[in-house]
Amino acid sequence: SVVVDMAALSELKVSLVQHLHKRDVTVQKIAELYNSVHGFDSDKKSILEQAFRDVTRDLSIQDKEAYSYLVLLAIECAEKGVCLHTLPFLLLADVLDSVTLEQCKKVFAFMESQVHVWVAPAFYGAGKHLLLRMCNDILRRLSRSQNTVFCGQIQLFLVNLFPLSEKSALNLMSHFNLDNVTQYSKQTSGNVDYGLYSKLWGLQDFFRLPLQCYSADKWKKFTESLTDVMEAFASYKLEDMSAGSNRRQKIFDAAIDDSHYFAKYLTSEKLMHLQLGDNHFRRHILIQVLVMFNYLTSEVKFKGPNHVLSDAQQKWIQETTTNVLQLLEATPPDGPSFTAHVKHTLERERNWVAWKNDGCPSFIPEGASTFSIPTRKRQAGDYVSTPVQAKKFDLGNDELSRLWNLNPDNLKACKAQNRVYVPDMSSFFEEALEQFDPEAQIEDEYKLVNKPNFTWRALRLLSRRSPHFFQGTQAATKTLPDYLTAVIQQTAKDVTSQ
Repeated sequence: SVVVDMAALSELKVSLVQHLHKRDVTVQKIAELYNSVHGFDSDKKSILEQAFRDVTRDLSIQDKEAYSYLVLLAIECAEKGVCLHTLPFLLLADVLDSVTLEQCKKVFAFMESQVHVWVAPAFYGAGKHLLLRMCNDILRRLSRSQNTVFCGQIQLFLVNLFPLSEKSALNLMSHFNLDNVTQYSKQTSGNVDYGLYSKLWGLQDFFRLPLQCYSADKWKKFTESLTDVMEAFASYKLEDMSAGSNRRQKIFDAAIDDSHYFAKYLTSEKLMHLQLGDNHFRRHILIQVLVMFNYLTSEVKFKGPNHVLSDAQQKWIQETTTNVLQLLEATPPDGPSFTAHVKHTLERERNWVAWKNDGCPSFIPEGASTFSIPTRKRQAGDYVSTPVQAKKFDLGNDELSRLWNLNPDNLKACKAQNRVYVPDMSSFFEEALEQFDPEAQIEDEYKLVNKPNFTWRALRLLSRRSPHFFQGTQAATKTLPDYLTAVIQQTAKDVTSQ
């Protein structure tokens, strides 16, 4: 039995705090202090974690750069086994919660520099959800129109950190961002063509929710608006700013080099005549049209049964797509080259849609293997004698021969473990059980029990393997996530006791 010395634990915390404040402690010294105290490892690790977090809070007020020293020291301690692998992530979360957005950029740059640590198996398994939560917290504090570059850096960091098939980063149900509402004037000031103005900015509502186009009234409004806008674009002659005078060239270069970028345009009536003659504005609208057409004509798994285009609608979209591409090609600078890149991107988007329709399978097939091809020309007799000696048979096709010779006994092969498609209970619910832990700090919306695909598979597996699935209860009816949580936890206790 282990005797817990509470006084020694308190002294351990005081000593750690003192050394951390002075920044004269090494991981070897911390390990010595850790091993010198008798007690449970969990208690000692909790004391060490609290000491680190207290010092991080104090030093962050005095010295904004102190966090890097403490996080790097925590990484070394985790590698030595004297603290949990979640400690570096908790320290970073504490720092990000206590600094301004400008200082967040420096902290995030430090996080990016340590990505080789975060992807290590021990740290990745312990802190991937904490990293995701930190990044989402920063994104909620940022303005997507004024902090576009920083938002993009965070998204790229998450893309490089998580696998492509990570479910939390995928819009599996094809939901639209309905909060992206474009505000524009609902009353005319008499200085511009208000009809064209309202149609131009009214298109943004269709781009926000393309499903409106499956309604006959909305479709008529959309086609009329887009036709008038395209005619207005065609009537305005654009100038190639990149090939103009020196003054225009300087303006063009300054616009490219300017780090202040706003993702949305101003919608004032007074600016409409300038925007109709602006190259980038025209490209912005026309690309939105192509993206929307790409969605309407694609086979999306979660479209409703009524979301089907008629033959007349499909024909109109094809003709309008041709006109949009012609306008893009005529838009300087480098219209043909730019249009080719847009077409290529939209074609790739169709591949991503097909991948999502298939359930986002991994790009690395399980059990993938390579087969060598003989380089020497074999004699005719070798084709008969070699398979017989090796107890293998050549069926005349490489793939058929491989499948036939996987196992000498085909009936035994059918009973092999790799052909048991019902998943193991422990491995299937492992991630869900980790998310139930309050220390993981996983938000409810990201938990697996709230994902329709997981709940459907979990109910099927529990109905086959768990006796708790069919137990009656006198309590009030629970929601499906609450019910799954209770049954999974009860089943996990049974599996653990066995």
